Amino acid sequence: MKIGLIDCDSYHFPNLPLMKLSAYYKAKGNNVEFAKKDGEYEVLFVSKIFTETKEPEPPKAGIIFRGGSGYDLENTLPDQIEHIYPDYSLYPQFTKDTAYGFLTRGCPRKNHRFCITPKKDGCISRKAADLAEFWHGQRKILLLDQNLLACKERMELLEQLVASGAEVEFNGGMDVRFLNEETIAVLRKIRVKDYHFAWDDPRELLEEKFRFFKESGLKTKNQCRVYVLTNYWSSMEEDLYRIYTLREMGYMPFVMIYDKQKFVDRNGRWLPDAAKRYSKRELQAFKVCQHMQRWCGQIQILTKCPRFEEYEPYRRWVEKGKPVPGDIRNNNR
Repeated sequence: MKIGLIDCDSYHFPNLPLMKLSAYYKAKGNNVEFAKKDGEYEVLFVSKIFTETKEPEPPKAGIIFRGGSGYDLENTLPDQIEHIYPDYSLYPQFTKDTAYGFLTRGCPRKNHRFCITPKKDGCISRKAADLAEFWHGQRKILLLDQNLLACKERMELLEQLVASGAEVEFNGGMDVRFLNEETIAVLRKIRVKDYHFAWDDPRELLEEKFRFFKESGLKTKNQCRVYVLTNYWSSMEEDLYRIYTLREMGYMPFVMIYDKQKFVDRNGRWLPDAAKRYSKRELQAFKVCQHMQRWCGQIQILTKCPRFEEYEPYRRWVEKGKPVPGDIRNNNR
């Protein structure tokens, strides 16, 4: 049987479901490949992770299966495919000596409606696999878990990472709320590429937790990045409080803007219908976040200009009256 695969989101990051589908069907003697536009296939698997991604026009196929969070949050792989060793040969440029996978699924952060993980994988972090399921001695391991430290089997899983001796990247970040002496002790034994956290909710006072991590001395040569959610439930004052607090402790804050793709294009310019879909107040609030993101985006800028109100592009915008689409003086920058 000839089987085609389509990765809608691009080839800049390996698609784990497609690698598992490929491994499963190749083991059964089928011919599996990335679908060609002029090809013909008996079965076509189309995977899309992001809702905004457009699906390319598929080639001729007898049956087409579509899956991934870009389509819905209900579809899942059957267990015999979910737990198979991935076919890393699909993405040789990314998987030459790197393993990808989930040790856990789910996240207990129910109030974080901006994240699909609780709805997709459940409101509890649970063990999903042992490391050997997707790692066979590669020098690097890239974990896709959303909240490994919230899992009750976290120590068992962390010890598996210790035993691997591999360099580990926690791609989904680590939850600072679950750090304690026990987890810090085992993390000391893991070759972690870098650490990054998130401070999403300004109502959560996490200063002591971030200070605890800093004082543990558990860090790499690079500064630890902390994602700061904006444009969702916080004011500018709450955003700046988190940013300044993190900077004072030596962390590198990185501003994340909720629903950014609904306001501007990939180059940061307003979408043509933005003024029709959002009020002036909402557009101005977004623009503040955009300036904040650019100000925080480079350590050189943040170091040279530590106070946001002194950031020249933001200051000029304020002096012009905070123009947004729909104003008489429309400024698209």
